[in-house]
Amino acid sequence: MRSFKVTKFGAALEEVVEEAPAPVGTEVLLRVNACGVCHSDVHLRDGYFDLGQDGRLDLSRGLKTPFTLGHEVAGSVVAVGPDAAAEGSVAIGDARVIYPWIGCGSCAVCRAGNEQLCRAPRNIGIHCGGGYSDHVLVPHPRYLLPYDGIPVEEACTYACSGLTAYGALKKVGALGAGDPLVIIGAGGVGLAGVRLAARLTG
Repeated sequence: MRSFKVTKFGAALEEVVEEAPAPVGTEVLLRVNACGVCHSDVHLRDGYFDLGQDGRLDLSRGLKTPFTLGHEVAGSVVAVGPDAAAEGSVAIGDARVIYPWIGCGSCAVCRAGNEQLCRAPRNIGIHCGGGYSDHVLVPHPRYLLPYDGIPVEEACTYACSGLTAYGALKKVGALGAGDPLVIIGAGGVGLAGVRLAARLTG
């Protein structure tokens, strides 16, 4: 497995070659077909968010180096653990997008269906190996979503910039025929918002 890891905050990513993990239990191993570069990856590599006016939010305390960035991942299933195989929801060769916002699975927040808010996260590309690699290990098939008919380079961004735009637009609600909608910024999230706006607010 060839990965590009953060070994020191603020430094260039380091190429590491190691054995690909063998999935156990409910785990699923994907070969990465596409991985987006989210702007937060830049901050995670630096170890802080720049808040402006010399303010910084330290990210390094919650991260252990080395780690592999990349949470916008689409790939093909190449191996499944025995429990994942028994479940039957994924098979070798399936093309899937990874939902990366994975919690501990056992706290009250996770049990309520809000893993993205878990205080002990196992997020792909942050706390667990991500898509700046040729393989990614996912803990359960429930975090894998089909993307039939969508170009892989676009599909890989859906579980990050796509979901962020979707969540913002759902808060807007329905608009009338003459009502304006302003989307500020034409980065990954803004462009996803432009594409989704007509469907979600009309």
